[in-house]
Amino acid sequence: MRNVRGAKALSEYLESIGTPISESTIFSLLRQGKIPHLRPSPRILIFNLDAIDEWLGIK
Repeated sequence: MRNVRGAKALSEYLESIGTPISESTIFSLLRQGKIPHLRPSPRILIFNLDAIDEWLGIK
């Protein structure tokens, strides 16, 4: 399983695959419930990169 922790790491991953999304946009998508993620505790965000790729329509 490919995971990253935090919006900054997700933003860096998205930039590396040619789909730049800013941290502020990621937080907006989180508030709207539009981006797949796990929140094991209030201050921790985990993003499964396979789920993100699927969400983007890459895989």
